[in-house]
Amino acid sequence: MAEMWVQTTRAPDAAEAVLETVPFVMRAIRTRMRAVATADLSVPQFRTLLYVRRVPGTSLSGIADHLGITLPAASELVARLVHQGFLARSRDQAERRRIQLELTDAGRATLAEMEARTKEWLRAVLARTDPERRTALVAALGDLRAAVAAADEATAWHPAGGGVEVGPAGPR
Repeated sequence: MAEMWVQTTRAPDAAEAVLETVPFVMRAIRTRMRAVATADLSVPQFRTLLYVRRVPGTSLSGIADHLGITLPAASELVARLVHQGFLARSRDQAERRRIQLELTDAGRATLAEMEARTKEWLRAVLARTDPERRTALVAALGDLRAAVAAADEATAWHPAGGGVEVGPAGPR
């Protein structure tokens, strides 16, 4: 099947390749990140830390929306991360009922270590591929990201390091 993807320029074949490849690769990356974790984090906790890093000052609602869970479940998950010292909560000065979430130094350090070890693993995996194919892969990933960003007005990517979800009311 992979050979068919290389031989075709048809959009349906490319879409199939993306839908079959991206989840497989992301599963492998998540598995590797959990394997090198120095902290005992569940997948939702890990995803929460990543989200808070991308969207500093996010609220419990932002976490709940991102993970597809209820507000009470998000509140419990965040409480555990606060207790573990990975997240800090504060009140939004403009909207007193809103809780803002930020990574602590420990949360940033944990994510940085997990990512560094995972990147090391991914570098080793990619080093076994043909250099020309790696160059083509990087170009194709850039094209895919640009095409998705252009088609998806709900996400605005910032070159300085992460995405900010944008809805009808602006960034959150």
